[in-house]
Amino acid sequence: MLETFLGKTADYLFQAHGMEGLKDIAVVMPSQRGILYLKKELAFRGDRPFLSPSFFTIEEFALQMSDSVLEDPIDLLFEAYACFKEVDPKIDFDRFVTWGQLMLKDFDTLDLYLVDPTSLFSFLSEAKSIERWGKEFGEDQAEGWITPNTQAYFKLYDSLLEVYIRLKSRLEAKGTTYRGLAYRKLVELLEAGKSLGFKQIYFVGFNALSKSEETIIRLLLRENVAQTLWDVDEYYVKNKYHRAGNWLRDYSNPANPAYLSRGPFHWMGRDLVDKPKQVEILALANPSAQIFVALEQIRTWQAEHGELEQVALVLGDESLLDSLMPYLGEFKDRLNITMGYSLKKSQVFSLIDLWWSLVPLEKYPVSLLKSLKEHPLMQGIPLPTWKETDLYLSTVPANSNVFIPADASFQDCLKSLISLLNSILYKTDKDDWDAESHAVLQAFTVLDKLEELASTHTFITVKSGQALCKQLLQQQKLTFEGAEKRSLHVMGLLETRTLDFDRVIVLSLNEGSLPGTRKRESLIPVDIANMAAFSLPTFTQADAVTSYHFYRLLQRPKEVVLVYVQNESSSAEVSRFIRQIRYDWVKANPHLKLVEPAIKFSSSVQKENEVTLRIEKTPELIAQIRGILEKRGLSPSSVAMFSSCSLKYYFSQIVNLQQEKQRDDEMGADVFGTWVHKVLELLDKQLISIGGFESSLSVEKKKELIAPLLEKAMEDIREREGNFEIEKGFNYVLQEVAKTLLGNYFEESASWYPEEIKLLAVEQQVETIVSVPVGNESWSIRMKGRIDRLDLKGGSVLRIVDYKTGKVVKQDVDAGDSLAETLREEELKTKLFQLWMYKFLVAKELQKSPADRNEFLRSLPSDRIELEPGIISFRNFAGKLISSSLEFSEGESVEAFLQESEEVVSFWVNKLVSTDSVFEKTVNMDQCTYCDFTSICHRNV
Repeated sequence: MLETFLGKTADYLFQAHGMEGLKDIAVVMPSQRGILYLKKELAFRGDRPFLSPSFFTIEEFALQMSDSVLEDPIDLLFEAYACFKEVDPKIDFDRFVTWGQLMLKDFDTLDLYLVDPTSLFSFLSEAKSIERWGKEFGEDQAEGWITPNTQAYFKLYDSLLEVYIRLKSRLEAKGTTYRGLAYRKLVELLEAGKSLGFKQIYFVGFNALSKSEETIIRLLLRENVAQTLWDVDEYYVKNKYHRAGNWLRDYSNPANPAYLSRGPFHWMGRDLVDKPKQVEILALANPSAQIFVALEQIRTWQAEHGELEQVALVLGDESLLDSLMPYLGEFKDRLNITMGYSLKKSQVFSLIDLWWSLVPLEKYPVSLLKSLKEHPLMQGIPLPTWKETDLYLSTVPANSNVFIPADASFQDCLKSLISLLNSILYKTDKDDWDAESHAVLQAFTVLDKLEELASTHTFITVKSGQALCKQLLQQQKLTFEGAEKRSLHVMGLLETRTLDFDRVIVLSLNEGSLPGTRKRESLIPVDIANMAAFSLPTFTQADAVTSYHFYRLLQRPKEVVLVYVQNESSSAEVSRFIRQIRYDWVKANPHLKLVEPAIKFSSSVQKENEVTLRIEKTPELIAQIRGILEKRGLSPSSVAMFSSCSLKYYFSQIVNLQQEKQRDDEMGADVFGTWVHKVLELLDKQLISIGGFESSLSVEKKKELIAPLLEKAMEDIREREGNFEIEKGFNYVLQEVAKTLLGNYFEESASWYPEEIKLLAVEQQVETIVSVPVGNESWSIRMKGRIDRLDLKGGSVLRIVDYKTGKVVKQDVDAGDSLAETLREEELKTKLFQLWMYKFLVAKELQKSPADRNEFLRSLPSDRIELEPGIISFRNFAGKLISSSLEFSEGESVEAFLQESEEVVSFWVNKLVSTDSVFEKTVNMDQCTYCDFTSICHRNV
């Protein structure tokens, strides 16, 4: 049976105090979770009921021993604002709310580290800063650096000391405090000789203590009423270069002033250097693939060792929990999710975020209204209708919970938002009550608190209230209920403190995840934080803390699986912890077995260094594919994927492995293409809003719009793809390329046709249902495509336009001798296939009666319209609209075209589910160059 740290702790407490003496001691631990499991260990060892020790987290201990009451965080922010207003009457809440929380965090840190605020804030004064700058840069007249902006900067710092003093006084008058202040107060009480009333106080499983925590423990050790129990290993404590032991080397050394023990250090283990361990390191090409590897490993261990062994699945990137959740039901009888699920990831947060974007406006963008209407929580909530050609709505219902008057107060907004959420809950049947319903309830608690504050603090504007609302909602977390047999734990690294497991899986061992990014959010400059007089925590200390938690986690498990993402198209770098294990830990522990298999899939060797992956089409898999085709549909891109590599289609469309988002600072070709597309979409929508005729805007006017539209399009890119700095480096070059391409396009296309061109629609999803015979059944297949632009040339030619930023030539869309055969070829002409499907979808739509069509096609006389699908290539303007006849036979009727087209659909559906073939990787290695699944296939090209 695994000997755990908490088991050893329980044995030690029993031996030192006996069952009857436990009631007279206190145990202080880093977390409530550790307390829960230590209580279980004590209960397991008792042969009859007994009174347990008093248990505290370190924060609870500081609060209770100093007789302090914690101030509500929202109330604390408003108390701080009131103090700041007294010091600087010109400060307004709209500004304060953007950095007020940061200021309070700094105050908390100053108290935690027992920093003299007068001394610190004097270093932030203008005079002191000039003195420091002069010394650093060798300037005698550093005053010349002072500008109006730096003066405003120093004005803020000049106010901080007075705000700190006033806030402390105000809280003392109320009888409340914040965390750091309670720690400082307890230090002062202990220095004054306060007795805490316990025979012994045990501090269990700590590391990297703040100065106030160290001082509290040291003062109690001096009085012989405290003992420290540590969970450490010689591997990192006795290696002076190992960051995991940064603090513990001092705490365990009697000759060091930071020594924190009353005698021999309890305990200094040798698990990492002596115990046999099997460590497996896996590199995967895709973050989502980690989930399936982890699940398969858990199944394997469960089959080999049963369900009672303690297994931890540690998520280095906690956002993986979203993708993991749908698959955990398999282990519900032993599952214990110890991570809180951020309310920010819930549907109610996305709804509230979207709702705030509509508040308050003079007119309402139809694009936002569409997003609101399509939101899952808004189903059944009435919204006004609009025309497809509308860009904005200006007339809306007066009693709506969605549309708020432009002169509304923050309190008015909150009442409407609360009413909207009430409507959502009211329409939810009690049998459908789920996690999202609980998330709505949790959002209510925040909104209710804000409504109470808004009624007494009239200075909260809609702008500052909106920012505050989002801040507070993002801090909320939903908790999970665990099973009775808690043996499979899904957690973040911090939740593993003081806990031990038989087997461990750690995902996302990449720089930026484990260890995390080096973020330092503080109003205090890093050079001052690093000064010996203050020694405030910085990112280097955060790295060392993470290192300790990681290696402590590895001390006792028999088996460890470590997974990281390795993709040549990604900037994600393997974690330094992996490198340390490879080059240091294996040398320190001769009993460590380290393996690094290429992949983690059942496979057979095809040839040297190559693995064959073949997915048989079982009846269950075919049924799954049918569901996908009927609900999600068949698109040109999915058929192209299947034809190029059926295994890629399986991973992407059936298993639904997500492609990794670009994390590089530089834009890739895909993001650049999206950027240009977005500019064209914005411009085309602007044309539609003024009548739709291409001639409504001159070439010069269009060129003038390029720069502002690029900026606006980048805002949308940043929301979905991440932040890209476009004013420097390669991104700046791409911006100039985009300007040139767009300018050339507007100039060239102006002279392409003598006929008038009228835009009808932009970025439109068109779909239809096709009945396809599969065996003895008839499947209803959803066919779909998103069309960049539809316009009418000369009143009779309906152009279906697809923009491509890459080069396309006529040969790419040439149908050859037979369109039917070309559309069925194994080496599919994907651009031709795309144009054919667009023509098919639009032709099907035009066959409907005008009232049943998409609105942008209703006015067209279907019998007198010619369809012309084509591609505009930004690398080949000489080709104009690149197209081909797309006829199965010369002069065929629309009915004949549709019939032949449905046979093409039938061909690909039946090929997709045919049991005569399997899902396997392509033999064309060129297809693997930019594929996200190369590591799974063992094809890192």
